[in-house]
Amino acid sequence: MTSERQQKHVYKGALALLVAGILSKVISAFYRIPLQNLTGDIGFYIYQQVYPIIGIAFMLALYGFPAAISRFLAEHREFKHNRYIYGKMLAVMMLFSALLFLGLFFFSPVLANWMGDNQLIIPLKHISWVFLFVPFVALLRGVTQADEWMEPTAYSQMIEQLLRAAIIIVTAVFIFSGHLGVYQIADGAMIASIVALTASFLFLYMFARKKRYWSQNTSVQQKGSGKLFSSIVLAGIVISLNHMLLLLMQLADAFTMVPGLVKFGMNVTEATTLKGIFDRGQPLLQLVTVVGSSLALALVPAVTKLNWQSNREDTLAKLRLTMKYCLILSLGATVGLITLFPEVNQLLFQNQLGTDSLRMVTISLLFTSLAVTMASTLQGFGYMRWTAYIIFGGLWLKMFLNGVLIPLAGIKGAAIATVITVFVIALLYYLLLRQQLQGYSLFVMPWFKLLLASAMMASVLVIMKKIALYFFAFDNRFVLLVFVIGSVVVGLIVYALVVVKWRVLTKEEWQPILKKGKKGRQ
Repeated sequence: MTSERQQKHVYKGALALLVAGILSKVISAFYRIPLQNLTGDIGFYIYQQVYPIIGIAFMLALYGFPAAISRFLAEHREFKHNRYIYGKMLAVMMLFSALLFLGLFFFSPVLANWMGDNQLIIPLKHISWVFLFVPFVALLRGVTQADEWMEPTAYSQMIEQLLRAAIIIVTAVFIFSGHLGVYQIADGAMIASIVALTASFLFLYMFARKKRYWSQNTSVQQKGSGKLFSSIVLAGIVISLNHMLLLLMQLADAFTMVPGLVKFGMNVTEATTLKGIFDRGQPLLQLVTVVGSSLALALVPAVTKLNWQSNREDTLAKLRLTMKYCLILSLGATVGLITLFPEVNQLLFQNQLGTDSLRMVTISLLFTSLAVTMASTLQGFGYMRWTAYIIFGGLWLKMFLNGVLIPLAGIKGAAIATVITVFVIALLYYLLLRQQLQGYSLFVMPWFKLLLASAMMASVLVIMKKIALYFFAFDNRFVLLVFVIGSVVVGLIVYALVVVKWRVLTKEEWQPILKKGKKGRQ
C-alpha cells in the first residue's frame, strides 16, 4: 500500500469512527426517552443507577483496552499477528475483568447500601457479568486497529448500540404491560449488554479470521504478564478515563443523590423518583456535548506537540479556531436548550417536573463541550495521564459537593455540584494547555457579539413561545413536537445569521466549514 493510499485509508477509518461515535451517542440519548415513558421515573432511576457501571465496561471495550493494545503492538511490531502474545493479552484482561466481576458481585450489598436502595443488590449482581465479556471484544478491536483498520471497530460499535437499544426498549414494553417488575429493567440492560458484546465479538472474529490476524508462530514469547498488565490494563484504564467525563458525573450521582435527598427530608420512594427526574437531563447533555465537541474537532486538523515545535503560529491559530467553533456551537445549544427546556421536558418526558434544576444542569453544557475539546487537544500534546487524573479528581469533587449541597438544596444542589465540577475540570485543562502554549491566550473571539447573538436567539424563542401559547395549548404532544422543532430551526437560523452578519467568524475561519460542506456534496 502506497503512503498516499495508506493515509487515505487512515482518514477513512478515522471518519468511520467519528460517524459511528456520533450515531451511537444519538441512539444512546434517544432510546432513553421511550424507556422513561414506558417505565416512568422510577424505572428510569433504576436504569440510570446501573448504567454508569455498564458504561465503564463499554468504555474499556471500545476505547481503553483496544487503544492500549494498538499502541503496544505499534511499539513492539515483532509481536503483531502472534497468537501467543494475543493469548497473554487476553489472559491479563480476563484477570482484571474477573476481579471487577467478583468485586461488584460480592460487594453489591455494600454498593446498594451506599446508593441508599437495597433493592439494587440483585440488579448490581446481574450487571457484574457484563465485565467478563469485555476482553474478547477489546482484543479483536485492538489487533485490527494496530493494522490501522478502524472500520471494524466503527461497525461493531453500531451493532452494539442498536442491539442494546432494541433489547432495552423491548424490556421496557414488558414492564409497561405488567409482565416484568420495574427493577427488572436492570436485567434487560444486562442481557442487552451481553448480547451486544457477543454480536460485536462474532462480527470482529469473522473479520479477523478472514484477514488472518494471527499466525501459528509462537516463537516470540519474551513479554511477561506483569509488563503486559501495565501496558494493556493500566494504560487502558487511563485511556478510558479520558472518555468518561459525563459517565463519572452520573456515577457520583448514583452513589450520593438518594442518600442526600433522604437527608434533605424525603423518603426513599420520593428520593428515587426525584433522582429519575434529575436523570432526564443526561441524554440531552450527552448528545449536545459529544456532537458539539466532535464537530469542532472534525473541522480543524488535529494538533500535536510536534506541530507546536515545528510551527507555533499555525498550531496556535488552529487551536484557537477549534475552541472558537466549540464555544459557538455549545453556547448556542446551551442558551437554546435553557430557553426551551419546559417544552422539551414535556415533549420528551410527558411533564415539566424538575425543569428549574435541569435548566441549571444545562449550564454545564458549555463547560463539558470545552472540556472534552481541550482534553482531546492535551492528549495530542502527550498529556494523556494528566487529563485522566483531572477527570478522576473531578469524580471525587462531584461526590464531595453532592454530599454537601444535596442535603441543603435537593436536586438543585446536585445541579450546582455538576456545574461547579465541570467548570473546575475545564479550568484545569485550560491552565494545563496554556502552560503548554507558554502563556499564549487560547480564546481570542468577539465576546460581546457572541453573547448578543445568543441573547437575540433567546429573545426570538421567547416571543415565539408567547405567540404560540396565545393560539395553542401545549397539552397535545403533536402540537408540542411541531412547536419545538420549529423553534429549534428558527433559533438556529437566527443564531447563524447573527454570527455571519456580525462576522463572529472571519472569512478565513469559514473556510474549513465550507471545505467540509463541499466534500460532503461530492
